[in-house]
Amino acid sequence: MADKRKYYYEARGFSVYYFANAIHNIIRDSQSYIRGIEDILGDMQTLNLMRSFHRFTNLHHFSEVIIRMIIEEEADHLDEKPAHFLREFLRASAVPFGPDDLSDQDSFFTYTSESDRYHTAIEDLTDEVFHVLFNDLQFLQRFNRLCANYIDGSGFGEELRTRKGHLKRVALPVWVRKAIFHRDKGECRDCKRSLALIVNQIETERYDHIVPLARFGANDITNIQLLCEPCNLKKSAKDMSVSPLYPRAILPD
Repeated sequence: MADKRKYYYEARGFSVYYFANAIHNIIRDSQSYIRGIEDILGDMQTLNLMRSFHRFTNLHHFSEVIIRMIIEEEADHLDEKPAHFLREFLRASAVPFGPDDLSDQDSFFTYTSESDRYHTAIEDLTDEVFHVLFNDLQFLQRFNRLCANYIDGSGFGEELRTRKGHLKRVALPVWVRKAIFHRDKGECRDCKRSLALIVNQIETERYDHIVPLARFGANDITNIQLLCEPCNLKKSAKDMSVSPLYPRAILPD
């Protein structure tokens, strides 16, 4: 029997929302963190933003760097402080370590360079943080507008662009369609019309780029939302604000 646990996250008692909130605030106030963001998204890193529909999304890439920075910040002071946050992460993620591994900065980075389990734990945490942020379309719109600025200003990736410099439109993989339909509960994000009864008739253009390709949006699952045909036609290539509404878990009387 297939192990269905791989389709679920494991509650480890470690604060996924702490990291999600940190990343949310960085994107919300991006000008205050512009130098750090440049290191993650700028120069040749922009080529990563231009890839078409990778499962390790643009948000995964960005989040993983921020998560590593936060977790490993205490490594600079291991000979002065006990690194409670770092130790909590290792224990919660069942990453084995010895007392000498956290004795000083050099020992820590030697340990992490040899520990596959440590890097797997970072990847697992990154994916959990992605899961939280992926459901916040207003955040995704801000993030993708930021990515679009780097794509617009980059001189790389000519083979991925149209003559006007925008990224070429590509067919959406099935896994993207399924994930977006599931996240958006089979409803048009704008007018809330149910699309559940016509799932097999939904055309590609109804999976809408939040930041349009014509405005240097990326072919990334974080830049896709579900719209009905009328709302999709109304939006066209405009960069319109996404709906702030999302379903209630418990309906009011």
